[in-house]
Amino acid sequence: MKHKTNHILFYAVAAVLVGVGIHLTQEFRFYNIAANELFIYDWTEIFGTLAETGGLATLTASFLSQFFCLPMAGTIILSGLYLLTAWLVWKILSKIADCTLIKGLAFIPVVFLFLCMENDYYRFQGHVAFVFVLAVLYAYAALSGDKIRYAAGILIVPMLYHLAGSAAMVFAVSAFMWEVLGNGFKGLYALIYPVVFLLTAFVYVKTSMTSGWEHALTPFMYYDWPSTYFFPIYAWACVPVLMLAARLLVKGISRLSSYGPVIGLAMALCLAGYLYNAVHSRSYYRLIQEQQLAAQGEWDEIIQTADRRQPNYLVSYLNLALARKGQLVERLGHYNPQPVSKVMFPTPNLKTGLSLQSTVYLSWGYVSAARQAAFDANMVTPGMHNPQQLQVLVLTNMALGSKEVAQKYLNILEKTLFYRSWAGEMRRALDDPAYEPHEVTRLRKALPQKGEYVRYDGLKGDMRDILEADPSNKILSQFYTAYQMLETLEERR
Repeated sequence: MKHKTNHILFYAVAAVLVGVGIHLTQEFRFYNIAANELFIYDWTEIFGTLAETGGLATLTASFLSQFFCLPMAGTIILSGLYLLTAWLVWKILSKIADCTLIKGLAFIPVVFLFLCMENDYYRFQGHVAFVFVLAVLYAYAALSGDKIRYAAGILIVPMLYHLAGSAAMVFAVSAFMWEVLGNGFKGLYALIYPVVFLLTAFVYVKTSMTSGWEHALTPFMYYDWPSTYFFPIYAWACVPVLMLAARLLVKGISRLSSYGPVIGLAMALCLAGYLYNAVHSRSYYRLIQEQQLAAQGEWDEIIQTADRRQPNYLVSYLNLALARKGQLVERLGHYNPQPVSKVMFPTPNLKTGLSLQSTVYLSWGYVSAARQAAFDANMVTPGMHNPQQLQVLVLTNMALGSKEVAQKYLNILEKTLFYRSWAGEMRRALDDPAYEPHEVTRLRKALPQKGEYVRYDGLKGDMRDILEADPSNKILSQFYTAYQMLETLEERR
């Protein structure tokens, strides 16, 4: 009973520490994850995803991430996933060595999973796939009888590859390690698992179900763009390495076992501290932070953040916040002077840059530019289902009178959990010509008299055309004045 109580106490304290670390370092990442992995309540969509390589992991990740837009939901879900990871690793290792130190070692893969989130292109699907593999490995280790395990392992590898993706390699290598550690030379028969994995990957590459060997054999399957980050590789390698370490612990340093809980909790605490200091100092974290604040209309918070830190390319969100508060012109010179191109054209070199453009242009009433930026941002989103950009596409197409196009995007949003009500309101506007949402009215009012435009006279000319169509556009009026001020400043340099 005391032993069980200690386990519960250990994981309770670990949950608190991990949760605090996640909340302090990942709070604003949840908004970005939710915007990139949208779950669609449609059977055709669901079965289509399941048919893809790693489809079950993708589907599960998108289902969980849809709740990340709720306060604290992301912290709870991600903390639970990390603790489940540590618990599964511990249960697997404890079958090899009954050593308390293992509880501390079980958090090592969690550290690397945590660090994976530092990369904007990493998908939450990678976390889910890793947990799937650990759960299957734990079930495999519980099977009795060598012949049964070998038969099960051969069947599991291709099945797991299809459901979870290239993370199935972790199972193939770890199951092989399990058999060698348990059966010595007899366990070499399990070498068939990595062989089956390679054969499965070969088939999937040749049938184009997996796009190239890099995706088929590495964690890059879980990235939107090729990356040089190796934290997922470290997390994968941890499992078989820790299995070997567990066996060595039995023979060597078991005296340290009593310090296992302390080591584990210390690792969680150090991880939280490291990420808080490292992540908060990075421009990308600040970008997604301000992206969420802008979506929530927290303009005062954006300005207060800029007052504490000098903005760089984040000046686009700052200028929008100042304009919303009617302070753009008078406070433009309070911050680092920026070239006109950087102030007026948000940088597109990040995946989130296009989303930034769409937000800024929509606030101006720059309808065609907002529509194009939203379309591009949605195209680079996995599954092409970015809810915020779909909303922009609905609004801009309604303003331009493209009701059929707007309806296409509404059909997607109506099949979601958290955007269904908004889509219902827009649907009402399409069905009832007498009803038009305020935002659509504002955008329609901003359309130049000469019709849809694509920078006939450059950005400055387009801004002037919008103001001629709608002189009451206070947001764009401030930006236009600021543009002229910055242009004059550049000419004098």
